[in-house]
Amino acid sequence: MAQSTTEAFRFPTSEDHGAPLHPEEQSTQEPTESALDHGVEESFPASDPVSVTTSRVIPPAAGQGRVGRESSRRPEDSRARSALRTGLIAGAGASVLSTAALMLAGRRETGSAVAPTNATSHWLWGKESLAADRATLRHTGVGYLTHHLAAIFWATLYAWVYGNRQGAQSIPAALAGATAAAAVSCVVDYTVTPERLRPGFEHRLSKPAMSAMYGAFAIGLAAGCLFANRRR
Repeated sequence: MAQSTTEAFRFPTSEDHGAPLHPEEQSTQEPTESALDHGVEESFPASDPVSVTTSRVIPPAAGQGRVGRESSRRPEDSRARSALRTGLIAGAGASVLSTAALMLAGRRETGSAVAPTNATSHWLWGKESLAADRATLRHTGVGYLTHHLAAIFWATLYAWVYGNRQGAQSIPAALAGATAAAAVSCVVDYTVTPERLRPGFEHRLSKPAMSAMYGAFAIGLAAGCLFANRRR
């Protein structure tokens, strides 16, 4: 067995051209198993890669979530929402046009454009509203608000029954349906409705003037329904 030595092996340089050592004289040392393991660990400290798991979230297709929510709604809920939207728009149109007709008839027959609207507040203020000719918040404001809310009620009911249907989307059909709705509202106002809750302007206007008012109501109702349905 060759004798081992701890002296470092000198690499030949240009300054040292001594005679080479014989194989027997060269220092040899067999590597041990622990030294090999240590060398592998020092050379490849990351030989075992870290396992990483990723997950991918796939977003729903455009409109898929909205369609799912809409499909989960009951048809009655969707129909009610649509009728309310149409009623707000059509009711405003019917209220404005019918109020304009009331003002024209009131100026012509009573000398006051706001007298018929003032009379509508009689459900709150009593008989004093039927004689009020000046524009005041107490009478005119309450009277117009009452008339406007009543118009929205009738417009929403009309949209629920007929106004939002496919067959009512033409101008002739819309006018015919709105005229029928105005006639029904007139009959209800002056037959089954208690005296205190009636429109009130019948105390200041003639029957032809009231007929013109209901005709303007029908035109505003038809125009509002057509506009609301075309926006949808």
